[in-house]
Amino acid sequence: MFRAILMTGFVFLQAFGCLAEDNSFYAARREALMKKIEGTVAVLQGASSTRAYIAFRQDNNFYYLTGVEAPDALLLLDAPRHHSILFLPGQNKETEKWEGPRLYPGPEARNRTGIDEVLESSQFGDELEKRKGAFQTLYTPFTPEEIAATSRDRALQHDSARQRDPWDGRLSREAAFQKDLQAKLGSSVSIKDLSPFLDEMRRVKDTLEIETLRAAGKIGASGMKEAIQAARPGMYEYQVAALAEFMFLWQGASGPGFFPIVGSGPNSCLLHYSQNHRKMATGDIVVFDFGPEYRYYQVDITRTFPVSGKFSEEQAKVYNVVLAAQKAALEKVRPGASFNVLSAAVEEVLEHYGYSEYLTHGVSHYVGMSTHDVGSSETFEPGVVITVEPGVYMPDKNLGIRIEDTVLVTKDGCEVLTGGVPKDPAEIEKLMSEKSFVETIKN
Repeated sequence: MFRAILMTGFVFLQAFGCLAEDNSFYAARREALMKKIEGTVAVLQGASSTRAYIAFRQDNNFYYLTGVEAPDALLLLDAPRHHSILFLPGQNKETEKWEGPRLYPGPEARNRTGIDEVLESSQFGDELEKRKGAFQTLYTPFTPEEIAATSRDRALQHDSARQRDPWDGRLSREAAFQKDLQAKLGSSVSIKDLSPFLDEMRRVKDTLEIETLRAAGKIGASGMKEAIQAARPGMYEYQVAALAEFMFLWQGASGPGFFPIVGSGPNSCLLHYSQNHRKMATGDIVVFDFGPEYRYYQVDITRTFPVSGKFSEEQAKVYNVVLAAQKAALEKVRPGASFNVLSAAVEEVLEHYGYSEYLTHGVSHYVGMSTHDVGSSETFEPGVVITVEPGVYMPDKNLGIRIEDTVLVTKDGCEVLTGGVPKDPAEIEKLMSEKSFVETIKN
């Protein structure tokens, strides 16, 4: 069986590890953005070099427009000329000796990126100076950068708390950049937020994004399925997470999209529990919320299962109500629907069975380059990707149930991208009765 799992990994690498990332997708996004800000200029910072021994991961907005993963990059979009300039640090042979080749200014960078010009970072100020007086507005994102496992809601809370801290008080990176731009350009130029334009573009996925998310959904479902199958009383919560993450990585994911939530017993009622250090016991219900990041896109999946392999009567009763609520909401997912429509569908089911007071969170959010992705609460249209995740939490009974899938809105309804993980109670019990690859290795 382990050999079959290894072969599954090779299939995923062949099928999804080499998705064609034609530069024309990035060029089309840059052109669409320049049309939205016609007559002005936009500048974006890429993510800075890492300050720890972790892999570099580009900022979402920067990657969305360029596909470039080089650290300390800048992008200038000259909308009047429909001209893009990428700024990169010069070649550093000492860094390359340790970390391998990097993209640096020159003909190769232009050919690889398809961007009109690629200049050294030191020339950024000169290029702004050249355009000074030709525009009255400059756009740059005001919102926090989004790198690995970062969603804007969390980043905004962090930046705000740090600025309010009397022993810190630092401006965010973005606010400091705005301040420097204003000093460079003078008071005659108004600096405005680019984020609303990018948010709306990212809210509706293009064909490359949809294919990437489909691949991420298959990887995520496979990893979660293997972990659930291997779960047994006496294992630790972190071991369930480790099995899923192994499968994510084996199949081509760069890592987790967010920290794993493996809430057993009393922890099943903690919505974003992340310690994962409890030893799971016979009779525990487990809320398992996790998902991979694959080529800068993430999926979000939650399944709830009995660690003993069989639902108790009460666990099954509550589980089936939550499953019915999710099915009711999924039936409503289509163009023209909204988050409120999905919430109402879930509320109706939970109210009917007497569980509505036990739902303590929203039932849907956008997913994409971040787990809690960006975009205004408009009605859905084809290409929008969301979660559907009703839950019931009863702390006095150590009983939490959540069922979540990542879902693509299509022209006729929806496509569940993470449907490869069983959620029917009988199918979950059947999966858990089968021999897992962990048991195969032990034998």
